[in-house]
Amino acid sequence: MSLPRPEVTPLKALRKVRVDERELGGGLRSLVVKRSEVPLVEVRLVFPLSGRQMLRPAVPLVSSEAILAGTARHDRISLAEAVGRLGGTLGASAAGDTFVLYGSAFSQRYRQLLELMAEVLCTAAYPAEEVAADRARSADEMTIVLSRPETLAAEAVGRRLYGSHPYGAPLPRPEAVAAVTAARLKRFHSSLLHPSGAHLVVVGDLTAARATGLASEVLGEWLETPPASRSALPSLPAVATGPLELVDRPGSVQSNIRIAGPMPSRLEPEWPAVAAVNAVLGGMFSSRIVENLRERNGYTYSPYSSVRHMRAGSSGSIGADVSNEVTAAALVELRYEIARLATAGVSEEELQAARKYLIGTFLFQTATQASLASTLAALAATGVDPGYLSGHPARLARLEKSEVDAAARRYFSPSRLATVVVGEAEAVAGQLGELEQIELSRPFA
Repeated sequence: MSLPRPEVTPLKALRKVRVDERELGGGLRSLVVKRSEVPLVEVRLVFPLSGRQMLRPAVPLVSSEAILAGTARHDRISLAEAVGRLGGTLGASAAGDTFVLYGSAFSQRYRQLLELMAEVLCTAAYPAEEVAADRARSADEMTIVLSRPETLAAEAVGRRLYGSHPYGAPLPRPEAVAAVTAARLKRFHSSLLHPSGAHLVVVGDLTAARATGLASEVLGEWLETPPASRSALPSLPAVATGPLELVDRPGSVQSNIRIAGPMPSRLEPEWPAVAAVNAVLGGMFSSRIVENLRERNGYTYSPYSSVRHMRAGSSGSIGADVSNEVTAAALVELRYEIARLATAGVSEEELQAARKYLIGTFLFQTATQASLASTLAALAATGVDPGYLSGHPARLARLEKSEVDAAARRYFSPSRLATVVVGEAEAVAGQLGELEQIELSRPFA
């Protein structure tokens, strides 16, 4: 017996997010949101990677592990124990074009959390033995990641969209990770982790005055770091939309289809409309390509469409992973849905569904202290005003069909998009060649 479908209730009224913005010493910008639902605080320190640093991705990767391997006062174990006594966490991550030092604790332990973060910023030791263990573990992890076909597909799309731009750099190879030294990590630390051009995000059960006052006090020594310029990333290149690129992966029993192109950033007025188009196409479960490729044709389990925002620009990717024998057929259906959307636009019902989905998921993504801090850090890194937290959902609620249709015509026109297929050339080149000219390539070495 099938259960009745639950009723979709109206969205709750939008909650205005009040962000306190200040300039602290050394060029550090703070963004603080008071959230008192739970007695916790979330902290993010966001640093923009330079193009040169992105072209050597093994160093940020190992640094995100080894930065917590020891300081002037603690070794790795005692540092972890000190964090545990705060009821919190402390970690680092290198993703895309940013490096983030993050932490959490009970709000009454905010000062002690900042003290540990300052200790890491000022006296991270990178002990040689610990670095050796971190790079060995990271090399093993990269071996696993690079064995996945979706990784090769993502790298192939990056190469096609960005060429020699830092955004087109492949993931670090295990041999490059294994070659990272403690001395190199120390140079990276001093060149990146300085306050000028960085952002401090604090979300939790404390006032903005207390959050910034304690930050200025505790981080005082680090905030006096001599100012250093951060080189701007180069502009993104024009995308070569043709021919279809077939990346040969011998022995593969499936093909990874990716159709990608430039999209507007969050700073551009067309972004809300493009977000709606993306949702209708493949960004939500009731999307067109899910209905076509999964429900109607059974070609794949989870086709998708997504948009990625980075500092130098944004890009969209439409993808499906299918068996070899239906590669060309699935590509035809993907392109059909893209072209149909670009030429005929969306229906009012689709727009309403996309509007509710996007507003609901955005509110969900900013509902907790941790998710709000991470969202605010991502906005700050890409130069987006924090007013976006309230303005974006409101803008989505006002979207008109004419705006969405215009965005579909402009950004989802097939002439703007490049196609990459990763699969066994011997199995799929013939069928793809019947559709159009193909260019054979190899994965990154």
